[in-house]
Amino acid sequence: MENFGSKIKRLRQEKNLSIVEAALKLDINKGSLSRYENNLVEPSFGMAVKIARLYGVSLDYLASED
Repeated sequence: MENFGSKIKRLRQEKNLSIVEAALKLDINKGSLSRYENNLVEPSFGMAVKIARLYGVSLDYLASED
């Protein structure tokens, strides 16, 4: 079962982006992205939209646990 953090980490790796590269594209620091990927912090709605756009997926996909 994949949750939000594991999904965005997998998507980042599938795009061959380092955590630093992805964080730069999202205009956040790598620590923030790491906390999202490790499910320590939930992103704001606006940040979730930016993440979904970066990886070309829907918010529904990111939010669903499958």
